[in-house]
Amino acid sequence: MLGESRLNVYVLGSNLSPRQRERIQAQVQTGLRSLPAWVFDFLRERMDALGVTSLPLIIQPQPASSPHPVLSLGRIESRPAVKLMPRLVVDKIDWGQALRPLLAKAIAYVIAPDQACDDFWRRWRDAVRDDRLREKASAIAGEYEDETDLGLLIEMFAAYTLRPAHRRWSELPRVQAFVEQWRAAAG
Repeated sequence: MLGESRLNVYVLGSNLSPRQRERIQAQVQTGLRSLPAWVFDFLRERMDALGVTSLPLIIQPQPASSPHPVLSLGRIESRPAVKLMPRLVVDKIDWGQALRPLLAKAIAYVIAPDQACDDFWRRWRDAVRDDRLREKASAIAGEYEDETDLGLLIEMFAAYTLRPAHRRWSELPRVQAFVEQWRAAAG
């Protein structure tokens, strides 16, 4: 378990060599350690609210030809859980995208409030609507047109985590303010 994050990192796969397993674990630990400290404060607060001492981060490498998405979100025993399924390509681990944003997305999913938290999700939908986030994101990549509120939140939280001072935030003032207020409320 990575102590600072309280994430239990499980690497699944009986066909993995010890070297592959160690490389995956090292890459994930390095990626998590490179995230800002406030993300882990946020994560600890969410785990406290859930009444749990840790949350699982499952890594299950797939063959290079696997059709599975790299990021899978779900629940284990009513708690949020994330599965990362990188591709094993010869002696390389292909995460499908840079590992830091992938890990930030995983944490965003874990810390997102339940859908029953009406006020949170209403304010998020208002920020998305006011900044026309769905339309702007769809213009960049068509799959965002039908993205869920949770999916957009995960993407924006990850972006803010990695680049809070990026110039494009000026185009999304309500979304930026929402994420900043969410962060401030948590810590």
